[in-house]
Amino acid sequence: MESLLWSLHAWDGLLLSAPLVHCLFLFSIFAWDHFYLLPRHMWTLAFGRMDRCEPQDTLPSAVLVIPSLLRKWDELASMLCTVESALMNSYPSELFIVISIDGYDDAPELYSELRSWAESRERRPGIWLYVTGTPGRRGKPMAIEHGVKFLRERVSKGYHPRFPEVYISTDADADLGPDALRKLVQRLVRRHPLTGWPARAVAGNFYLRGNRFWQGWRHFFTVEGQLTIQIAREYMIANVARHNLRPIPLCGVPGVFYCTWYDIFAAAPKFLAYIRTLRLRHWVLWWLGFPLPSFSASTVPEIPELIAGDTDDTVMAFMAILATFKNGRFHFEPPRTPLHALWAMLRALWIDRALKYEPEARVYTSSPTTIKSLFRQRRRWNTARIEVTGRFWRALPFYWTLGLPAIVILFLRFRYWFLTGLFYLYLPASFFNPSGLTIFVIGLCTCQIVLNSLLIAFALVINGDLRYWRLLLAIPFSPLHAFVFAFVSSFVGAVHDVLLFGNVTGFAPESTLIRGGSSRIALLFRIRRALQLSLRAILRGDVPFGAFWFGWRETPWTPNGYEGWTTGKKPGFFSVWHQPRPGFDPSRPSSGRGAGIGS
Repeated sequence: MESLLWSLHAWDGLLLSAPLVHCLFLFSIFAWDHFYLLPRHMWTLAFGRMDRCEPQDTLPSAVLVIPSLLRKWDELASMLCTVESALMNSYPSELFIVISIDGYDDAPELYSELRSWAESRERRPGIWLYVTGTPGRRGKPMAIEHGVKFLRERVSKGYHPRFPEVYISTDADADLGPDALRKLVQRLVRRHPLTGWPARAVAGNFYLRGNRFWQGWRHFFTVEGQLTIQIAREYMIANVARHNLRPIPLCGVPGVFYCTWYDIFAAAPKFLAYIRTLRLRHWVLWWLGFPLPSFSASTVPEIPELIAGDTDDTVMAFMAILATFKNGRFHFEPPRTPLHALWAMLRALWIDRALKYEPEARVYTSSPTTIKSLFRQRRRWNTARIEVTGRFWRALPFYWTLGLPAIVILFLRFRYWFLTGLFYLYLPASFFNPSGLTIFVIGLCTCQIVLNSLLIAFALVINGDLRYWRLLLAIPFSPLHAFVFAFVSSFVGAVHDVLLFGNVTGFAPESTLIRGGSSRIALLFRIRRALQLSLRAILRGDVPFGAFWFGWRETPWTPNGYEGWTTGKKPGFFSVWHQPRPGFDPSRPSSGRGAGIGS
């Protein structure tokens, strides 16, 4: 310790100030939008919002889907509060509220109670409230898909003249703020002054439900108190970034509250199936001037399970970024040439970004209150981008509006995991060998506190939420929170998804993931499968070599990579020695859909 103090005394002011200069440099580069948003907020206080959407008497009809597992009575009470906040939200046009229960057979009494409440609940004309669900669990994205399908069937039977134009998503534990629905959709329909395009998706402004981050000093010094105040701080900072003004556009919207056009939502199952038909030869021919296969003319069947995975909101954000607006409709046709792709990318970067933000559309949501549950949630959140980008991988070489930000953001995340990992590994050892680098590393720790202080202070002012000044009390422990729930959670998830056997989140059951035919990078899983099949090929000689050796899908000799993720079944290493499964042709082990997707 004496040598460390001596080093602090010996090094000159330039070295000691370097971390602070580095901190301010990072803030000016990656948070430069704060320097625009802060003066704009001051202008708003003096003269009103420059971009305020004027209240409209009519808006497009909308469907609000509320998915839920609904396994406990307190979940039912929370959901009823959410539905009440939607019913009382004064949306000026037709509003369809569809509650979709994922696996109601697991709690039939709760499902019956919910249906009884919905049937007896009075509501004003123009609002419809429906309760539906699936007997078995299929995952949140499929619960949403089922709710939309239920309403489509009502329309086809003549109960309603047409399907709503706008799709709105919220969680079953979220309370909508006053006029949140109207303000959100008003931002969606607003046309860009240069392109004439409407927004493709709009994110709401989310807060911790009931302001539970502050329940007195005694609660503040508990684990739950620290978790809730850190989460509230994160939400406040994240809301500023959703203005989407930074050089690299956002590629996500918060699932707790966002809206998009129904045409964009409905196109996802077919579009994800369509891009799976694109091959390397299409890319080569595209660069030579030949057009790509048309999406609108494609006869590929929809695969709804492809929207399921570690997240559903990022899938919708990707679809919104891909959509183009022409002749009053949204299109997903690939760019005709690389020059068209370049122009579309430049337009998305500098003129009209697809994802918008409405700070006045407020929503109050819950969050995990234990270390284990929060770590599991953040592990899924922080690494879901890898899995979702994999589902869209074949589209990225053609749709550069999505390809550029998606790849850049993935690169920055991998860079963050690598450099931060080195930093945290070096930090403990540096205390035993004080040097100039040691001082710099210690300064970087201090910079985390300085950066978080700047971000939360700016966010409180920009959001006009100075009444939440107690969030400043979260700053001292913010580096520890960032280490555990930002770095460690995302690093562990990324290692499992990329290097090991896949990141098991439980967000969707394995049956849904298998039917969707999606996969993971999971290098160790692929190496193990190749080793299994190579041993059988050598000793039995009945396994032909092929790309399926390194694949993820089911083959006649190996199960699907998702098998056992939610059922607990763990096929052993020597399961490959079993006889080929019924229904498979050993001469065609990779015969496409039948062998790959299963049932």
